[in-house]
Amino acid sequence: MAIMLLKNRDYEENILIQQKQILKYAIANGFAIQTTEIDNSSSEEVLEERKWFKGFLRSLKPNDAVLAYDLRSLTCEIGELVKIFECLLRRNISLHICKKNITISNQTPPFVILNMLAKQRELNLNPQKQFCKGRPKGRMSRSKFDDNRVQIVEMLEKNITVSKIAKILNLNRSSLKDYINSRALKELAKVKKTLLEQNKKVDSDMKQYISQESAKECALIAKN
Repeated sequence: MAIMLLKNRDYEENILIQQKQILKYAIANGFAIQTTEIDNSSSEEVLEERKWFKGFLRSLKPNDAVLAYDLRSLTCEIGELVKIFECLLRRNISLHICKKNITISNQTPPFVILNMLAKQRELNLNPQKQFCKGRPKGRMSRSKFDDNRVQIVEMLEKNITVSKIAKILNLNRSSLKDYINSRALKELAKVKKTLLEQNKKVDSDMKQYISQESAKECALIAKN
């Protein structure tokens, strides 16, 4: 599954800019984006406190592809980046940094990853670029409800009650409620619904824009 990951809160690039770059990368590299996730956590929170983001990482499956705008949309703290990379690579999940056109996977040479971390460290030396604080703790483990995460969020977006979701998916209501609360999925659904409704035409507009740009490039090549 190809997943577009957008950063909404306390981030220098707005959702539209991120979407445009990620969509352009996806089309150029043959990815069919199947779902969009929006991280609304504060930049002041350390990784251990970002319960939605940790839940997102846990929910990923082997061979998934995460498409993000740049490293700072994940975190700017080096220790946290290392932990995120370890979490993804351990399960054969690829991370695509669309702004830099870089892929981080089990096939990526170690020096490429080290170079990225070194450049991020240089940025962090500038106080104006420091958006994150603290150090990550603990290991990220999966939940039995992670396989239903996308369906749960989609139903929450439609204002379907937890009781009804539990009945539809044949899950225990109390355990499902705890899972939704621990992953902040109601907050995610609310933010995601609001933002994506405001920008519902963005994907088609971007595809049209990219198609037009590609046509111009082809015409220029043919002319030359």
